[in-house]
Amino acid sequence: MKNQERIIAKCGLICSECPAYQATIENSDDLRKKTAEQWSAMFNSSIDWKTINCLGCQQDDKEKLFSYCMMCGIRSCASEKGLKTCADCSDFGCAKVSEFWKNAENAKKNLEELRA
Repeated sequence: MKNQERIIAKCGLICSECPAYQATIENSDDLRKKTAEQWSAMFNSSIDWKTINCLGCQQDDKEKLFSYCMMCGIRSCASEKGLKTCADCSDFGCAKVSEFWKNAENAKKNLEELRA
């Protein structure tokens, strides 16, 4: 991965470290295929490698946003409130994002760093 700015998702994940983001930036079909294969196995689903295009959840171009990110409840909540991330929310640590953090402790740490 080339040297690039760290992009933090609304939920606290690091978009710029995500393989979908990296595949998009590098325009790598090999990385798209590998990511689709891994995510299909991980989430017991069938992900088409051609849908692995994402520039991070901070942007609104639906062609450059992974399909799950488009329907993410945390992303839509923060967007509706006009927030860059959940770190900016007066209800920081709400039930929706806290549930997500059970499986993504680093996301919580990233947002706590932004709040500090």
